[in-house]
Amino acid sequence: MTTVLDKHLPLEAAAEIISSLGLNSAQTRRANRTMQRIVYRAWTRRSRTKQAVAFEEFADAVPECHWSLMFEVCGLVLLGRDAEACTLIAAARHLEAARSAGGAT
Repeated sequence: MTTVLDKHLPLEAAAEIISSLGLNSAQTRRANRTMQRIVYRAWTRRSRTKQAVAFEEFADAVPECHWSLMFEVCGLVLLGRDAEACTLIAAARHLEAARSAGGAT
C-alpha cells in the first residue's frame, strides 16, 4: 500500500524525514493525517475578518518549511520522542521570532 502525502508537503523533505526517523508506512500516514488536522484546526480558529478565506487558499499560504516542520514533529511524537518534538518546536519559534524581529528593523 502506498502512502499519499499532502500536496503541500515538499516530497524531498518528507523523504528525508521518513528516512531519518525510520517511519514505516503506517506511521507516515498517521503523521501526515495529524499534520493535516493541525492545519485544518488552525483554519477553523481564524478571526472573523479572515473567515472569507477558503481552506485550500489558507493551506496554500502555509510556507513549505512549516509543513515539513509539522510533519517531522508529528513523526517524532508518534515515535514517543516528545522531548525532541518540543525542542524542535521551541527552536522553530525562536527562529521565527528572530526572523520577524530582524524584518521589523
